[in-house]
Amino acid sequence: MDRILVLDGEARSALAVVRSLGRQGLELAVAAAEPPALAQRSRYAQRRFACPAPARAPKAFQEWLLRAVEGYRPHLLLPLTDLSLALALELEAELRARTVLPFVDRATCARVQSKGELLALASSLGVRVPRSLRLPPLALQSAEHARALDAFAYPAALKPEVTQSRIGDGYARLPVAYPRDAAAARALLAAGSPYALVATLLQQRIEGPGVGVFALCADGEALALFAHRRLLEKPPTGGVSALSESLPLARAPVACAERLLAALRWQGAAMLEFKQDRDGSFHLLEINPRFWGSLQLAIDSGRDFPALLYQLFRSGEPLRGEKRERFREALPPLLEGRRLRWLLGTLDHALIRLRADPLEALAGILLRNQLRLFERPLATRLEVLRATDPAPFLGELRAWLAALAARGSRA
Repeated sequence: MDRILVLDGEARSALAVVRSLGRQGLELAVAAAEPPALAQRSRYAQRRFACPAPARAPKAFQEWLLRAVEGYRPHLLLPLTDLSLALALELEAELRARTVLPFVDRATCARVQSKGELLALASSLGVRVPRSLRLPPLALQSAEHARALDAFAYPAALKPEVTQSRIGDGYARLPVAYPRDAAAARALLAAGSPYALVATLLQQRIEGPGVGVFALCADGEALALFAHRRLLEKPPTGGVSALSESLPLARAPVACAERLLAALRWQGAAMLEFKQDRDGSFHLLEINPRFWGSLQLAIDSGRDFPALLYQLFRSGEPLRGEKRERFREALPPLLEGRRLRWLLGTLDHALIRLRADPLEALAGILLRNQLRLFERPLATRLEVLRATDPAPFLGELRAWLAALAARGSRA
């Protein structure tokens, strides 16, 4: 039986991976900085490892990772966040000599994790991107940068150029901010702000729905595809999906995604995030070079990406020739219109809105059903709560209630 080492056990994508590969009869070890984490509670997680937190102690995490791979000897290693993947790829030669790492190489990963470089590539390939202004850290900004900041069209979105930004000896994930005007943007980038310490992108704010295109690739060829749209997000201004719905591929920017993945000679899983503007056009925001938060929706819709990834890269190299064709032909039908609800994410979405504007939030939730409760119940499944594997949800609920009580005591 092959062993799989799954990192980032705190992530919902890790839970989806563990459930998928556990059903394949594989031996699964799950690592997390603070066990027992979400995926470690699954009945399919046969071993639990405690590891240093990648963001707080990246060097210690890398040292632990080398020891864990040497000691546990997994057949496959699966980092599930941008940071853990980037840190693993810094050890690419050592890890690939000991296990299968079914992802892009370090250079390609760095290229797409730099949003400015990725958007420049996409634009050169005819893929629409938001209007963007690249800004260096405050200490390196010039008068020309200040003029460009003032001249930019607002409202806008301000985000780090790299999602996990290096600050001091660790990494921080800075949220996307939404300045309404140049004065607000300057305040966000002023001395003392964390945004002033890193390279940032100021972007056109596109108000439409988020649409994701997901792919499993070998040598730049997309062998399995899936698409969804976000119906609710946490936070409501834009973030991770709390309710999502599978889309027909014809209603998603699949051709743009395939063009980019071919140009990058992509290997493994990819999530391409787009925003759809009012005119129906799609604008690329980023590529995530690993599994994504709403992975369970793809699995529920007939695209079991973790199991497919294992099949495709089990030998260390992707299937080629006739084996690749048989792999593609064996894909089951894609189910459209399926929905996935992250229950506690939906509650957080509601609480954020209630704190910001109680009357408007109540009207939207109770009168306009903006949480989309009880819509299409037969097509909707809960992401974390599953009858055959309830322990992850019970652990998540306990942690959520404890955090809610702590916030209440500080208020």
